[in-house]
Amino acid sequence: MHKEKLWTKDFISITVISFFIFLVFYVLLTALPLYLVGTLHAGTDKVGLVVTLFLVLAIIIRPFAGQWVGKGSQKKILVYSAIAFLIATMLYPFATNIWILLLLRVFHGITFGIITTVKGTICAELIPTSRRGEGLSYFSMAMSLAMVFGPFIGLSLANMNSYNTAFVICMIISAVNIVLASLMRIPQGAAVIIHSEKRGFSWNDLFDKKAAPFAFAIFILAVAYSGISAFLPLYAKSLGLVTAASYFFLVYAVFILISRPFSGRWSDKWGPRVVIYPCLMLFAVGMFLLSQAHSSGYLLMAGAIIGVGYGSVTPIFQTQIISSVEPQRVGIANSLFFNSMDAGMAIGAYTLGIVAGVTGYPSIYEVGVVLIIVAGLLYFALTQKEKSEASKLSLS
Repeated sequence: MHKEKLWTKDFISITVISFFIFLVFYVLLTALPLYLVGTLHAGTDKVGLVVTLFLVLAIIIRPFAGQWVGKGSQKKILVYSAIAFLIATMLYPFATNIWILLLLRVFHGITFGIITTVKGTICAELIPTSRRGEGLSYFSMAMSLAMVFGPFIGLSLANMNSYNTAFVICMIISAVNIVLASLMRIPQGAAVIIHSEKRGFSWNDLFDKKAAPFAFAIFILAVAYSGISAFLPLYAKSLGLVTAASYFFLVYAVFILISRPFSGRWSDKWGPRVVIYPCLMLFAVGMFLLSQAHSSGYLLMAGAIIGVGYGSVTPIFQTQIISSVEPQRVGIANSLFFNSMDAGMAIGAYTLGIVAGVTGYPSIYEVGVVLIIVAGLLYFALTQKEKSEASKLSLS
């Protein structure tokens, strides 16, 4: 049987754009807290605001961006949001006090929310339906690689007080995105429907109840993972394993690269459940190993297992969220997926920080195990309900 082509020029372009967007995000995420404290002499409370404002504005704008993507020209939205994203990065050298920087983070968060929604929607349309799981696995790998290289670049330059160099790198990367977006050919088929009749505001335009249960499951998993992204360096420092922690994310990325091509293909061939249940089990095992870590070996082994588990399961959930809605609502489904991820990371970092303050860092990862089990049970209930409804339809 002939396989539909996946690696087209446009699919490669949108994947590179995704990598560059998240590379800028992670460079700034790691460099700005040090810039705030060391250069602007801000307090730690303001450091939290720099991250929170950015994500909150992205979360707020995404449902509206999903609606725009479903009704307008996707290429224009991609190009214009890429230009706005570049303008935001160009303003960082001029943010010479905390209040200007916070306003800039609001603007940058809005541009980030729009461009991540439109590029995810375009990607879903460029991937053949028969290879959606595989394609989204490759596509989301770009974000995982940025998660490794971004902090490395940001921290390296921050340690040399080369903040302007970091800002210039982000500008160059953002400018390349505009060129790539301009050269792309984007299909304007079934996913775009122009509504001729005007009607009032409806929450249905911003939210899809069919996708919501799967989005809630990914939200829970993101809360669990936030314990790694927010607290692993501090946990490793308390154990005297700072060097091993720097290699944790490298090992994590390597095992994502190894596992994702296979997990995507298996999901397309045998169904998502064949991949999701084993991956959730591996994620839970990796989190348990983290809670018990007393040596570099434990830490790196946990990184490898979590890379396969959490690293493989997120694009499969994204595939299910997209597949659960009508073609013209793919943009809304994509915004829901990314909002679930960001909200889980933001809320998880805050609540797990409270847990760590009361019971210590290992308890963060023990709570993570419980959350993964809850997400697995929720997914089981969802799929059983789907099977029951499908059997009723076949009988009728």
